[in-house]
Amino acid sequence: MATALAWIVLVVPLVSGIVLTGWPSEPPHVVTRVLGVGSILVSFILSVAIFVGLLTNAADDRSFTSSAFEWISLGGVDVDLSILVDPLSVMMMLIITGVGFLIHLYSVEYMDHDRDYRRFFACMNLFVFAMLLLVLAANFFFLIVGWAFVGLASYLLIGFWYQRPSAVAAAKKAFVINVIGDVGLVLGAFLILRTLGTLDYGEAFARAPEMGAQSGTALAICLLLFVGAAAKSAQVPLHTWLPDAMEGPTPVSALIHAATMVTAGVYLIVRCNAFFDLSWLAGDIVAFVGAITLLLAATVALQQVDIKRVLAWSTVSQVGYMVMAVGLGAYASGMFMLMAHAFYKAALFLAAGIIIHALNDEQSLDRMGGLRKYLRVAFFGMGAGCLAIAGIPGFAGFFAKDDVLASALTYGGFGVFCWVVGVVGAFLTALYMFRMLFRAFFGPEPAGGYDPRPHPSHWWMAVPVVILGILSIVGGWLQAPFGWREVDGWLSPVVGTGAEVVVPEHTAEIITMIVSVTAAVAGIALAWWLFGADPERRIRLAKMAAGPRRVMNDAWEFDRAYDDVFVEPSRDLANVMSTSVEPAGPQGIISGTAALMRGASRVVSASQSGMVRAYAFWMVLGISLAGIVIALVVAGAS
Repeated sequence: MATALAWIVLVVPLVSGIVLTGWPSEPPHVVTRVLGVGSILVSFILSVAIFVGLLTNAADDRSFTSSAFEWISLGGVDVDLSILVDPLSVMMMLIITGVGFLIHLYSVEYMDHDRDYRRFFACMNLFVFAMLLLVLAANFFFLIVGWAFVGLASYLLIGFWYQRPSAVAAAKKAFVINVIGDVGLVLGAFLILRTLGTLDYGEAFARAPEMGAQSGTALAICLLLFVGAAAKSAQVPLHTWLPDAMEGPTPVSALIHAATMVTAGVYLIVRCNAFFDLSWLAGDIVAFVGAITLLLAATVALQQVDIKRVLAWSTVSQVGYMVMAVGLGAYASGMFMLMAHAFYKAALFLAAGIIIHALNDEQSLDRMGGLRKYLRVAFFGMGAGCLAIAGIPGFAGFFAKDDVLASALTYGGFGVFCWVVGVVGAFLTALYMFRMLFRAFFGPEPAGGYDPRPHPSHWWMAVPVVILGILSIVGGWLQAPFGWREVDGWLSPVVGTGAEVVVPEHTAEIITMIVSVTAAVAGIALAWWLFGADPERRIRLAKMAAGPRRVMNDAWEFDRAYDDVFVEPSRDLANVMSTSVEPAGPQGIISGTAALMRGASRVVSASQSGMVRAYAFWMVLGISLAGIVIALVVAGAS
């Protein structure tokens, strides 16, 4: 029954997206809403039913595979169109369809006046289908198919407003960088096939120990898989696409950055934990990249003025925590933070969308202030999200982030370095998030006030923000320190309970709780001092550390470096090839051949005068010459 329902969960968004795409004209909005939003609601309800069904089974009886048909059978390798329903895939299904449904519901009002209402929901449903295929796939072949579909759907959504050159450029950038990651994933799958002789998850993970612990093959497979994960999850150095993805509509930003696309890399590492457990070096490399990413992105977020770009860089940083956790072997901690992040980051993005919607598409913090008296729902959602992401006790982010940091401290050795970086990141997170909150909702209004007056949202937008705000408050109690660890128990059949799996010790939890809360409170206090108590203070201090601030504002100049190393040389090479090499080479040969044929045709055409006496002359001349040649041949033969 679980797999039958899972097939329906997978197919319903696809069918809805196809129907909306093939609709001959723009249908009434109510039709689009029923198909676009209703299909995701159906998938969510069925996902809940699957979850409840698995809860009734014993922990070791919660994994089911269902095959629709054999897709490929070649050289003894069988690849079936099959899905895997287990605790990990069900957890992802609940997040994708649950948060996805709230974002779809929010989009009903947010996109109501857009001329491409139908196209928007068709692309959103395609995206949800692609993510569901990615997490439900039972083998690496269909994982790659889902992975590619996610890239395509994100390209369509980021570039949804294709009239804007910046949106088109952002969509292309996201697509190209994700294709780089796709290459790594495909090469990793080929190496798995070559080494283990299968692409099926169950068989591959069972045979993984045959490669040997700490073997070069295991390291190579893990690193290739991580290339794909780093691109999808926007980890250094493949992170630059994600902030530019803000060119898409705000619901797209929420869907991509909160619960779906950017978490695919974390899911991949957890799914392939059998490989990563064989190579501590690969795990440490993954954790190091996550730690560097979370710190670097946090510094960049401090300098952003666009409210959506603050949240985008925050996403890069928060996913860095998850990647760091799963790299150290704290798989359940990483997935717990993935879930909590889905709640509070979706709340933050949708609250930001209410602000943008109320201010007629204004996104700059420099043109905001005092909004708490106009937009109370947005203030609640933004406030709950900021308190959660900062790690204030009782909120979801407090439990999730502390779980990650306590796991790093328990890991010891290199984990201590990750813990220190994570604590610094926690301080910066509280600072830049409350900088945004204080600048938008507190302080004076912009010069001249608001014209027109900011208008509150209707229930279509308000209800999802309130629900996500509440989940940001209570959603962390599933994995409370010193108490129940429901996420650990739920995922144990997938990630195991061996020595490679890190579970935080109580001492590490106590130390982390004290230090992280202190860091969060210090960050909030500094943000209030700089941006809340005296809004002019930041202007007076603006000249301090101008050089480092400029570098951070330019995102540590990664884009400029890529332009200098890859883009400009490629453009120069293309110019040389098009202006010099091609005209003298391939194009020259073609042009020369054409000129030769034109010249020959002119000679032939000149002989075609149309006069009978000329044709008679040439006939007599030809016969005479032929006769002379025949006579000479005969004479020579005799």
